[in-house]
Amino acid sequence: MDTLQVQGRVRVEDLPEDTAWPKHEIIDGSLLVTPWAGTTHQAVVGDVYFALRSAAPGTVTVYPGANVRHTVQGESDLLIPDVVVAGADAGGGTYLDSVEVVLVVEVISPSTRLTDTVTKRAVYAEWGIPVYVVIDPVTRTSSWHGDLAGVQWAREALDVVLPPA
Repeated sequence: MDTLQVQGRVRVEDLPEDTAWPKHEIIDGSLLVTPWAGTTHQAVVGDVYFALRSAAPGTVTVYPGANVRHTVQGESDLLIPDVVVAGADAGGGTYLDSVEVVLVVEVISPSTRLTDTVTKRAVYAEWGIPVYVVIDPVTRTSSWHGDLAGVQWAREALDVVLPPA
């Protein structure tokens, strides 16, 4: 594994291409590094991904763990939601642009509870992502934030695998 040495603001371009690195995200130029999630978390992510993918209309594509980049004045931040729903024409590269994203899902982990429930909720809203869903993998409940118009199909799909909060 390479060592990351950066002075000042961390940029997407500073991150290694090495996939052996743990999950790494950038918010306001600060690097967040978290370990890979446990099996309970991954099982819920899988259930959510397949439920959304099965119900998705042709206007969107559902991605597991996609890179979402938000750029302002040449500076990019990066988040990797557990599940991402974007316009059908989005993608094709390493990153989805935040303006292409319709809905993001984060499944809470013990090490990221505060980040998932407070920080990322504010960041996704600031980025203009219409809908943010937070899921507790222990209780298998979901909390929906944002403008839910146009994503009723997603709500109905997740109600099948997760009881409403």
